[in-house]
Amino acid sequence: MTVTVDPRISKFLQRLAPVMASVGVVVGTIVLVGGWCFGVESLTVLVPGLPPMVALSAAGLILTGLALWLLSPVTPDPRRRGAGRVCATLTSLLGALTLAEYIFHQEWLSRLCAWLLPTRNGALPPSPQTALAFLLLGLALLLLDVETRRGLRPAQYLALTVAVISWTALIGYGTGASQLHTLPGLPTKLGMALHTCSVLVALCLGILAARPEQGLMSTLSGTHSGSALVRRLLPALLLGPYVLGHLSLLGTRSGLYTPTTAFALVTGMLTFIGLPFIWLASRRLNHAGLALEQSYRTEALQRAWLMSIIQQMPEGVLILDEQGHILVANAAAQSLRSRESGGLDVPGPQLRFDMRSPSGEPVPPEEVPCVRALVRGEPEVGIELSLQTWDGRSVPVLASATPIHGNKGSRSGAVAIFHDISLLKELERQREEWTSLVAHDLRQPVSVIALALDALRHDTPGGPSEEQQEPLQWIDTSVGRLRRMIEDLLDASRIEARQLRLERQPVVLTELVHESVRRMQGQAEGRPLRVTATEETRTLADPLRIDQVLTNLLSNAVKYGALHTPIDVELHRQEDELRVSVSNEGPGIAPEDLPHLFQRFHRTKEGRKQAAGIGLGLYICKGLVEAHGGRLWAESEPGLRTTFSFSLPVVERAEPPTGGRG
Repeated sequence: MTVTVDPRISKFLQRLAPVMASVGVVVGTIVLVGGWCFGVESLTVLVPGLPPMVALSAAGLILTGLALWLLSPVTPDPRRRGAGRVCATLTSLLGALTLAEYIFHQEWLSRLCAWLLPTRNGALPPSPQTALAFLLLGLALLLLDVETRRGLRPAQYLALTVAVISWTALIGYGTGASQLHTLPGLPTKLGMALHTCSVLVALCLGILAARPEQGLMSTLSGTHSGSALVRRLLPALLLGPYVLGHLSLLGTRSGLYTPTTAFALVTGMLTFIGLPFIWLASRRLNHAGLALEQSYRTEALQRAWLMSIIQQMPEGVLILDEQGHILVANAAAQSLRSRESGGLDVPGPQLRFDMRSPSGEPVPPEEVPCVRALVRGEPEVGIELSLQTWDGRSVPVLASATPIHGNKGSRSGAVAIFHDISLLKELERQREEWTSLVAHDLRQPVSVIALALDALRHDTPGGPSEEQQEPLQWIDTSVGRLRRMIEDLLDASRIEARQLRLERQPVVLTELVHESVRRMQGQAEGRPLRVTATEETRTLADPLRIDQVLTNLLSNAVKYGALHTPIDVELHRQEDELRVSVSNEGPGIAPEDLPHLFQRFHRTKEGRKQAAGIGLGLYICKGLVEAHGGRLWAESEPGLRTTFSFSLPVVERAEPPTGGRG
């Protein structure tokens, strides 16, 4: 369960860690330098008769404080981290060697201490409790950023253990129980000094505060009611029993009552003082439970509203978990399922979807939109697919999918939406059919006009008069323009319906380019046409259709190019494709128009002013080139140069085919 941390408390605790580290360094330095090097006994023994802080204990406090100060930043630089780990290792080594001396009764550490730290009063080893504290604190600092699979922080548990040892010694000083700071059988000088255990408590607090947002400390620094309750009760729970016990001892020592009466008083006071705490905790838990219950009700109501909306949506909606199992599928999505369903032992609807491309090929599993959203985290919008349903229908849809991200940015599922575009496809089919019928029906009146024009020119004795020549020429030009428009409409309909027929045959593309350029020389209006071909290249194509593409591109270069500027046609091979480019100088194409050049009926503002047309030429060229397995694109620098290029696959050897559909 993720706990939301209060940033103010977290910031305060992070600032507290270096302060506690400084306390350890300062106290240890004062005792080591002033107490042991200069012999100020009041610095080593705060109260005569109590255990002193030995030189090694002072050195251990300095090392622990330095390690905490170096490692307390969340992301320290490598050199600072390395120095902190060295100090922590020395602290653990100091504690381990001292414990070994107590266990195995070796005196070499005392002699080593006397040699390293020559003092007036001689060198003594730290107490067993202090040695254990240094060993555990060093390990805690080395493991400060280690986290187990369950999110536990070993450093925090080690610091809490040392805090219990040190706090117990402080209670011993406060109550006069010497066994709590000096183990039985050891002399007073080998006990845990008062300032030693006090500084160790501060260092433990610093280690716990260094990572306030993780492990046990996340409960203390959280924003929820449980964290607030812990923060309010913790000081009272730590100090309350100590204060009551101390007061009872004072009464016993002064003869006000017997130890039995003191025990009864402490028991009664703890009971009556504990009841308000329990009452307060119960009230806060009740408030938290009521708030949680209200949140559950609100969430359930909002979920019910959302599910009602999803179920009534005309689009198919799928909600998947991180493993790809379907959690929610509305009625529209279930109507799009395939014949095969079920088979998985997981919660939620057991559905299968047969997704195919618009041409009917099955979509690979890794390319399914919801799979891409789950695995790669890539949102997919408006992918045209065809779903084969359980009742045998083929439903065209626009599929969209987006990943669902959790609190930490990890993908926790995906949502997929299928928009049925059957009606749009039917309207498009009817439009294409209407366009084709209109184009076919226009052929007859245009043919009649052309026949009548031919009769006027050739069947009239002596031919038409000079006054009739110009109107007849207007009619002839208009008939030619109508025929081109009709053919463009028919080609566009065939491309949309994927019924364009290509009569493929081996073609020397170089010869085809030269032939198209020669034919356009008469219409170039004084513009030189220059051809550059690096080699004789061969491909498999429909020569009439490729000539149609070249003628259209050359015609556009003549229409929109600047007067008296050359038109360059380049043919070269690049890897496994042949590229043909037609370039001209002129006003160019605006960048915002480039993405729309190859759309049906699209014309730029400058194009509509310069020449007549219906905006199908480039669309048809693109369809013809793609039917050959190539591609068509445009590049333009406004005011400088415009280049239209198309590519065709290279065919080294090819036999003439019997015909086929492109």
